Amino acid sequence: MSTIPLTVAVAPRTGWLVDRRHDLISTVGGACASLILVGLHAGAGVSSLALWWAWVLVLDGPHLFATVSRTYLDAREWKTRRLLLLGSLGWFALGPVCFGVSLLVGSKLPFVLFLTFAALWAYWHVVRQHYGLMRLYQRKSGETSRVDQRLDSVTLYVGLIAPFVAFAVTHPGARKQLGLTGTPSWEPVVAAACFTLVAAVVLLSAGRQVWRWRKGQPVNGPKLLMMGAAVGLSAVVFWPSVSARMDFIMFAVAVTAFHNVQYHGIVWFYHRNRYHSAGVDPASFGWAPKVSQRFIFYAVCGIAFTLVYRGLGCGFGAHPGCGVFDAKLALGTGLTLRDFMAGFIWGFALHHYYLDQRIWRVSKDAGLNQDLKLDGALSAAARSPRPPVPPG
Repeated sequence: MSTIPLTVAVAPRTGWLVDRRHDLISTVGGACASLILVGLHAGAGVSSLALWWAWVLVLDGPHLFATVSRTYLDAREWKTRRLLLLGSLGWFALGPVCFGVSLLVGSKLPFVLFLTFAALWAYWHVVRQHYGLMRLYQRKSGETSRVDQRLDSVTLYVGLIAPFVAFAVTHPGARKQLGLTGTPSWEPVVAAACFTLVAAVVLLSAGRQVWRWRKGQPVNGPKLLMMGAAVGLSAVVFWPSVSARMDFIMFAVAVTAFHNVQYHGIVWFYHRNRYHSAGVDPASFGWAPKVSQRFIFYAVCGIAFTLVYRGLGCGFGAHPGCGVFDAKLALGTGLTLRDFMAGFIWGFALHHYYLDQRIWRVSKDAGLNQDLKLDGALSAAARSPRPPVPPG
């Protein structure tokens, strides 16, 4: 989930988005899932290929299905968002189009730029979901201080992006992708500066929480737990001595598993409220209530969806460790059939990134506001002006 922008304060009820148990599973459980995968690979030497496929089949592919289940399988969503749902399918064409441009101009550069764009958007998508959840925690607790909101934003963005920059300039696989060759010289200095910046903003944020506590102001524990888990995971995964022991494909696994668990948590909560609350007529929503009737059935559907689209990519060698057909068939300019299929398969992820940032706009969607149990937020916006900024 890329972003859940909110612009109004919600009357304080509870600091948890759903409840204590649900939020702890999503936050602590999600972070632990990522750390376990890192530990199995970097510590216990488990094959990155085996862990990548386990992650794809159990968490990542099904989290794409989670978006499908609340859009394309929802009859009401089809009625109200038909243009968006059809138009967003255009993202599947971007990879093949860039592939074709590379063949036309006789250079791999357009396709390489596409792959770079897709990879960077993948990480930005994770960053934006963490930001969106942080904003939900702020609003659920009724936080109105612009100072705290801005400090939270700076802390989260720096804590997630700076370690990624350090990784990009120091890890051999990332350096190769960026065209950095030779023995690192300035790169370790940049990496050290990145982690120093993270430490500085975290200390500043911690100091702010102590100040609030001493002034008798509430400290939003659930929000800080989520932020700490996200920033802490980023620091661990991208720390040079840890990242040096990890294969390149493991970084997508490590940073995204947490995101996947969080996303399943919020979508499942949405499903229970929208399709299965008392007094709701499930038949009016089409297939969505059927696939979310039981979590086990929802999970099986997600895995089946993953097997179909990942199986297609695997057949043409677009995924590591497989390739049934002659995916190395040369098509020109050093590109192969495998590259073409990789560009197409990326469309599933790009489509998800784009659609996801359009369907979680709580402040503009009264129905979504209700389905996420944020009742009163929109009506409060209509009745009240922006609250004054409290003293810092």
